[in-house]
Amino acid sequence: MHRRDVLKALAAFPFAASLGGCEEHADDKPHANTVEVHLDGAFALVVQENKANSVLAFSPRPKQGDEPHQFYFNGSRKPEDPGKNYHFKLSLDPLKRDLKPEISPGLKDFSFKTERWRVGDSLVTIELPAPSRITFSGHRSSVTFLSDHRQAFMPTNHILKYDLKEGAKPTLECRESGIRCESSPDSYPGVTRFFFEIGPKRALDYSQSHTHAISFFNYILHQSFPDLEERYQLAPDYPTGQKQAQLFPRVIPAVLQYGAVNPGLQNASYAVDCEFAGPLAITNKAPLNP
Repeated sequence: MHRRDVLKALAAFPFAASLGGCEEHADDKPHANTVEVHLDGAFALVVQENKANSVLAFSPRPKQGDEPHQFYFNGSRKPEDPGKNYHFKLSLDPLKRDLKPEISPGLKDFSFKTERWRVGDSLVTIELPAPSRITFSGHRSSVTFLSDHRQAFMPTNHILKYDLKEGAKPTLECRESGIRCESSPDSYPGVTRFFFEIGPKRALDYSQSHTHAISFFNYILHQSFPDLEERYQLAPDYPTGQKQAQLFPRVIPAVLQYGAVNPGLQNASYAVDCEFAGPLAITNKAPLNP
């Protein structure tokens, strides 16, 4: 993924807000003890109202013959073994338990309700408790729903935020012994971060990436959310009259320590590869059998 080298810098609060992708407010500043789970790329999220509003995040394997995906954990430059299935579980002691998470208005175009869903064969699955907030960072890309030609805006990631009780420590469990289930090195006092990244194995240009992202989003609906497929699948082409943007890599400063008197700056390469996040579904039903 081209965004891999910038993800941690992009997650820095002032930098992310400056991109205009999400509306950060004064009351959304990090809590004294906060956990952030960053899901970058093609993850579907299911908020399970029937299970204390816990979240199951997963990324289905592409069907045979389609562009294969790779998984990166905590910003590693080396992808994990694509032949394995990775399962994680986050445990923590939140400040407020089991409440329905606050969902950013910027995610409303791709937040759906369903009673029929399944996980299927997934490269990565992550069990998460109910977050305080679900938001995103960075730009959103314009897409069009096929059924009614309605234009919408798709984010490239989801960020789950948890406010913890004082002294509480999060624990990330993983079944794959080859991964060190620790927090990201760019966590800082008061904020613990975990990064999960999914993207195509080979580098794609803007047009290829856009086409792949639309196709894979539609595949997630077909594979995991059958009741949503007809209404919410995306049109394969750009809206009529819309030209494909020419976006080029650029180097910009990123603030890595928010609130410092003389914050440290690091140049971060930022290339828009138009990789989309998956749907955010809300359900009160257990998953269907595979």
